Amino acid sequence: MFDRLGIRGRLLLAFFGISAFAVLATAGALYAFLQLSQVLERVTERRAPSALLSLELSRHAERVAATAPAVLASTSRARHTEVSAAIGSEMTRLEELLAALKGTTLSSAVVAEIEAAAVGLRRNLNALDGLVTARLNAVVRKEELLRRLSATTNASQRLVAPGILVMNSKVPRWRAATIDPTLSPEAEAAATRDLARAIAAYIPQQTAQREIAVINDTLLQAAVVPTPGDLSLLSFPLHRSVDALEAITPEFDEQLRKRFRQLVDEFKALIDGAASIPGARGEELAVLAEGEKLVAENDQLSRKLTLAVDRLVAAAQRDISDAGAEAGTVRRYGTGIVLGSALLSLLSSILIVWLYVDRNLLARLAGLSHSMLAIAAGNLRVTLPDTGRDEIGRMAKALRLFRDTAIEVEEKNLREVAEARQRLIDAIESISEGFALYDGEDRLLLCNSRYREILYPGMDDAVVSGTSFEAIIRAAAERGLIEDAIGREDEWIAERLKAHRNPVGTILQQRGSDRWVQISERRISGGGTVAVYSDVTELKRREQDLSEKSAALEALSSKLAKYLAPQVYSSIFSGRQDVSIASQRKKLTICFSDIAGFTETTDKMESEELTQLLNQYLTEMSQIALSFGATIDKYVGDAILMFFGDPETSGVKEDAIACVSMALAMQKRMTELGETWRGVGIETPLRCRIGIHTDYCTVGNFGSEDRMDYTIIGGAVNLAARLEQEAEPGAVLISYETFAQVQDVIHCEEVGRVRVKGLAYPIATFRVVDFRTNLIDACDAIHKELPHLKLDAEPDLMSSGEREEAAATLREVLSRLSR
Repeated sequence: MFDRLGIRGRLLLAFFGISAFAVLATAGALYAFLQLSQVLERVTERRAPSALLSLELSRHAERVAATAPAVLASTSRARHTEVSAAIGSEMTRLEELLAALKGTTLSSAVVAEIEAAAVGLRRNLNALDGLVTARLNAVVRKEELLRRLSATTNASQRLVAPGILVMNSKVPRWRAATIDPTLSPEAEAAATRDLARAIAAYIPQQTAQREIAVINDTLLQAAVVPTPGDLSLLSFPLHRSVDALEAITPEFDEQLRKRFRQLVDEFKALIDGAASIPGARGEELAVLAEGEKLVAENDQLSRKLTLAVDRLVAAAQRDISDAGAEAGTVRRYGTGIVLGSALLSLLSSILIVWLYVDRNLLARLAGLSHSMLAIAAGNLRVTLPDTGRDEIGRMAKALRLFRDTAIEVEEKNLREVAEARQRLIDAIESISEGFALYDGEDRLLLCNSRYREILYPGMDDAVVSGTSFEAIIRAAAERGLIEDAIGREDEWIAERLKAHRNPVGTILQQRGSDRWVQISERRISGGGTVAVYSDVTELKRREQDLSEKSAALEALSSKLAKYLAPQVYSSIFSGRQDVSIASQRKKLTICFSDIAGFTETTDKMESEELTQLLNQYLTEMSQIALSFGATIDKYVGDAILMFFGDPETSGVKEDAIACVSMALAMQKRMTELGETWRGVGIETPLRCRIGIHTDYCTVGNFGSEDRMDYTIIGGAVNLAARLEQEAEPGAVLISYETFAQVQDVIHCEEVGRVRVKGLAYPIATFRVVDFRTNLIDACDAIHKELPHLKLDAEPDLMSSGEREEAAATLREVLSRLSR
């Protein structure tokens, strides 16, 4: 019968049996819940609301009583209005709570007691509000009186201050008269009488000033005294000071006496009477005393209300305790019913699980699961459970069909994998490079014969599947197959393992004296490594041949560079300039230099010494020229032709400054070389002459197709040569065109105009002195600055014309100052 029901029917029957016990437990729990709800309803609807209302009413009453001092302490009408509004809101809420409390089932006597305390609070707060209004009015009057006091005090001080100032001015005059020997006795006596009158007028004014200060300080103190008794103590000094002021009033000048008497009356009004400062402070203190009584009464009412509320809460707590006891009894009965039902439900569940679920269902399912896991792990020959007519039997039958199908698919896949592996091996074997595949543990999985031929000839015993990469390369290094590893096997093996485990790019490895292998490795998914090895011996030999030819060409170009200017050599070999006959017009700065009196020097020297001297001179000057960026055109004996602006330029102005700076550096170096040459026997030191001109020239390659020369031609070149001939030994002579470019940086002196062969007009020339910064540091400058005169002069930097113009200007200024 149970077999016909199946697993679903049998489990449903067991569920209905367990559910019957659950229904029984639910009925017991529902009964307990209904009983507890009745108890809770009695507590929450009767006692808890009244207790909560009482507590909240007590808190509001305490806040009202605690806020009353804040009302009394209000110092402004805005603060009074704010605090009164807050207390009014609390009182409104308190009265609402009292009305709600009347609707509960509380004792009417207790509620009446609470209501009487609340009414007393309301009455006291209204009275306190009136007192605060009176106090604020008193404070306003007191502040107005203090302003009157300040105004009266200031007016009194202003009234007596001029007399004191007059006294302070009389004393220095009398002192001066007594020590002046030229003053007559009559004048000295007059000064003494004048001082005596001033002292007589000063004494009452000083007394008035002191008493006014006493009155002001005492009234300010009276405005803030804490008790009425303090006001009585301050009354005596105030009346004494007023009496003193009235006593000295007749001693004042008639013009000041009336005004002073008015001020004394004002002080008397501020000291005595209802409108006085002590009177206003006394009224304020009386209001504060009455307010403190009301605050104390509020505290008593609040404590009385709190005691009544405590009695209500205690009664509510007793009712809640009784209800809790009833709820405990109901809970115990309900718990017994629920526990009994649960125990019966648990017992029936254990019997069902043990007798049916575990022994019938779970055992068969475990066997089926074990068989499925074994098949999933690859064991297709595992024993399968018996089939049956229920659901588990049908699952076992389906698993058997699945297992048979998997066995058939596996056999087919193995055949296809074997065929694919053989095709892969044949393809790898056919490539010309060596190939190797290593697994995640760095063990050889697959390689071709070319791999053994290129890398490990004669090592067939070591290069087999399953051998680690480290073992293979160690065997190769120990047998001397790797040129780079000879004499350093361990170090080379460590480097090779590092490169193999973290491949980056390709590795070139020398396998013999004239044999090279290129290694390309790459990591693959799963942690393995694929390596391709190529024999690049022939490429390496060709590379060496090209390197040797390149070195020879480099040596030849280095030799050819000696015959060209560095700038020309760089522009030709970088491709910026073609080696062809071509020229162009450019604005250049041309420099000619030679040695003055060189012919006379050569007559006194042997040819070997002359050659050494000339080469040293040309070397030193050339190094300076190249350091400033000059293009050296040619050497003509002891003369050098240089120019700036081609093939590289920084601008016409910058090129001219660089050229003149170079000339100054050359002259400085010639001075140093003169000392050296004199030490080796040259009696007359060599001195250099330099000429510089800036103008347009034709620059480029001149000559034939077979031989050409990079040079410049034009009238500007001839002019630079003429300027060099006109220059004095050790001097640098430049044209006006060059002077216009460098005058802001370099100081020059005008020499005059010279006639040059080939030009119909004379040429303005200038002698280069030095950099202006150097001259400013060395010159004796004149600097003078007065309120209406400023003079800055540097005579050492002036030319003769500038000096004449400066002298004329100074003479004109001197002439105008004399007038």
